[in-house]
Amino acid sequence: MESQKVLDSRKIALLSIFVALGAVFKIGLAAIPNVEVLTFWIFVITVVYGLRIGFTVGVLANFAADLYIGFGPWTPFTSLGFGLVAAIVYLYNKKAGFRSKRDYLYCGIIATVVFDLFTVITTTWLILGIPLLTALYMQYGILPPTFYPFGIVHTVSNAVLFSFLGEKITEVLKSSFAIF
Repeated sequence: MESQKVLDSRKIALLSIFVALGAVFKIGLAAIPNVEVLTFWIFVITVVYGLRIGFTVGVLANFAADLYIGFGPWTPFTSLGFGLVAAIVYLYNKKAGFRSKRDYLYCGIIATVVFDLFTVITTTWLILGIPLLTALYMQYGILPPTFYPFGIVHTVSNAVLFSFLGEKITEVLKSSFAIF
């Protein structure tokens, strides 16, 4: 019984570290629009530890980061969006698996586009009241009023992270922290 308590304490401590790292990753790149590492971190955690841990890290890390960056009515939806990333990664891994860099790349693209669409629909359209087509245009357009291709930058930066670092980081985490 005592060893189970120690194991549970270690799991909680490790989960707390994963959440804190996710929050720091989001805060660290907050100044660069739509370039972030949290999606990649959720990917790694989900591949190594499964859906429950990945979902928990995604939701709590975003929530914690927003307490520092700026908490608002969008925070619950963005947090759920990061939980959705964990679900997508889990399903992709279960269905197709990660056999090559191309699988990592595709999963990165799919997870990011679904996350962006979910957050545009829930926050920009439903909460802020911006018409849906305008909200989608603001996410993926490069003409006025945005001039910055938020969705394209987000998708490309995550695809690069997933394809170049996905396999390496998951292997390191699998070999270093086999507690769950």
